[in-house]
Amino acid sequence: MRNNPVWQQLNELAQQAERRDLAKLWQNPNRQQSLVFEFEDLYLDLSKNWLDDQALTALCQLAEAAELKTAIDNMFNGEIVNTTDQLPATHTELRNPQHPNYLRNTESLFSLADQVTNGEVKTAFGKQVKQLVNIGIGGSYLGPRLVVEALTELQSESRISIYFAASVDDSLINQLFKSIDIEHCLFCISSKSFSTVETLMNARAIQAKLKNIKGYQPDQQQSSLMAITANTSRALEAGIPEHMILPFDPSIGGRFSLWSAIGFPIVLAAGKTQFKALLEGAHLMDQHYQQQPFDKNLPVLMALVSIWYRNFIGLSAYSCLPYDARLRSLPKWLQQLMMESTGKMHSTAGEIIDYPTSPWVFGDHGQLSQHAFFQAFHQGVDALPLDFIGVLEHNSPSQDFLLFNLIAQGAALMQGKEEDHSMKGCPGNKPSTTLLMKNMSAKSVGQLLALYEHMIYTQSVIWNINCFDQPGVELGKTIAKDIQAHVENNTLNQMALDPSTLALIQKVTET
Repeated sequence: MRNNPVWQQLNELAQQAERRDLAKLWQNPNRQQSLVFEFEDLYLDLSKNWLDDQALTALCQLAEAAELKTAIDNMFNGEIVNTTDQLPATHTELRNPQHPNYLRNTESLFSLADQVTNGEVKTAFGKQVKQLVNIGIGGSYLGPRLVVEALTELQSESRISIYFAASVDDSLINQLFKSIDIEHCLFCISSKSFSTVETLMNARAIQAKLKNIKGYQPDQQQSSLMAITANTSRALEAGIPEHMILPFDPSIGGRFSLWSAIGFPIVLAAGKTQFKALLEGAHLMDQHYQQQPFDKNLPVLMALVSIWYRNFIGLSAYSCLPYDARLRSLPKWLQQLMMESTGKMHSTAGEIIDYPTSPWVFGDHGQLSQHAFFQAFHQGVDALPLDFIGVLEHNSPSQDFLLFNLIAQGAALMQGKEEDHSMKGCPGNKPSTTLLMKNMSAKSVGQLLALYEHMIYTQSVIWNINCFDQPGVELGKTIAKDIQAHVENNTLNQMALDPSTLALIQKVTET
């Protein structure tokens, strides 16, 4: 791709200083009209970016050169797009009401959810389920938690409280057990492979605690444990009753899986109606992504802007800043989605690429961030792409104040401020994107999350990488397991480790 003439053209455009000067770019009277886009519940304003019509046209040509339309069709048609595992990526099928997998998925989810909420499912203490603890990490944790937090206020059909246990940390597990009503709690082991080390360690720790509680009598009819997995045989081997296992297909990537059985906590927290609305919103974005030309396609436009900054302007970081506490987990979810999907150094053909891919992604609740790291945004030497995300709900003066802060930050970064005392001056000319949601409905949230999913897929196509694998995730965990085994067997001297690592292991084991 780097040898493509369009890539060379974009390199040349990026070197022209006027394209990094927002004051000059705004001399175009049509700028606002040409760089604002709306679809359903989303309003996207790209006008504060270092971007003009010529650069945007060239970026769309880059997408065409990468055969993005064919790649989009391939994904939606169930072709193999995960070339590492030789699998399709079928998460979009689960939100398409015309697809058989949509009905299969929702029927199994809703059936068990009804049994739980109606009191038909009993814990191993013979009690009705009132709480659920989701034991999972990565995609089995970040997506469900994000949506549960976003939609909890919309809860109408369910009264099940949801907790999450992700990290392997005794202090967190002990704190969790102090917060829950154990006899009325269902523990949900969420793991695609049912071999994730952290999840299984937490599951075993919880099982050990349960066994020591008076009245705990698990059997095939009463169980405090359930599982969500693509590997049902391992769940059965772990003693989970078959009727308490929700399966999903291996072709659904973990970080794209909240629409699948992994979304069971969402159903319990917000209800079936809201979960269906979530799927509806995502499906609307799916159709938009498939049907709209690149220059009007929201996920494609956001991907192209990010590629413009990463590969041609040379900015290495990216920040997501939701100005609504209900979206407080969005930056962490996006961090995994983008960095685990596109943090790759090999092309789909296995060749080492010579251009950067995923930026470093970070963020937090917008107003909290103003008192944490916005100082660096305003007066730091570096610039970086920012996504300001707001929700157009006017429920209170406080909510309006949040939106005014969002708008003001984008304006302040762009305009800056001249001061006689140079220490107080802000240079301005810092780019940002503003993305507004009509409301915090399940439908709007579905559109937002599908927007980012398709943005990441678009990036991967143009970078010619596989966004559905994550081989780098396993390396550190493999070494950790090896270290633990050698420490237990007193054979650490057989490991080929550097002096620093050996000294650190010794420090840990001798205390």
